[in-house]
Amino acid sequence: MPSASGLSRDQRIRCRDRVVQAARLTLANKAHTHYTEGAQRWDGVTNRRDAAIGQFPEYSDCSSFATWCLWNGLVLRFGLGDVVNGAGWTGGYTGTMLLHGLPVRYPSNALPGDCVIYGSGPPGVHCAVVVDIVNGIPMVISHGSEPGPFYLAYDYRSDVLQIRRYI
Repeated sequence: MPSASGLSRDQRIRCRDRVVQAARLTLANKAHTHYTEGAQRWDGVTNRRDAAIGQFPEYSDCSSFATWCLWNGLVLRFGLGDVVNGAGWTGGYTGTMLLHGLPVRYPSNALPGDCVIYGSGPPGVHCAVVVDIVNGIPMVISHGSEPGPFYLAYDYRSDVLQIRRYI
């Protein structure tokens, strides 16, 4: 599959590692990570929270969480433009994420750093970040409610719309 980001193979590996690090850091700090759909949801990108030095967003929703994780790999590591939402890293939601990146046809082809999109299409969509492949099953970190984020199998919801690759 071609690169959605234009990074080389080795750069994509390092980028994926950073994305997964960001997602896992947020999961490890779930007691300090709150769910909101308000303006504070862009806390991670707006305040340049760098997972490599232990920083994570205090507020986010599913799409701003996924975007922040990808921002850690794509921007902080490689200085790339917004290939996730097309909004210059200043906005977007799961619906705009569907307009960017590349579709991954089969779950067996998913890689860490890909995003799983759920729902029937905008506006009622949700997303999660792939962080592992366990026995051939993509595992995600999903932040879609105040008790989250959670570590789950990608098909924890029955309405998987598609998997998208931005790296």
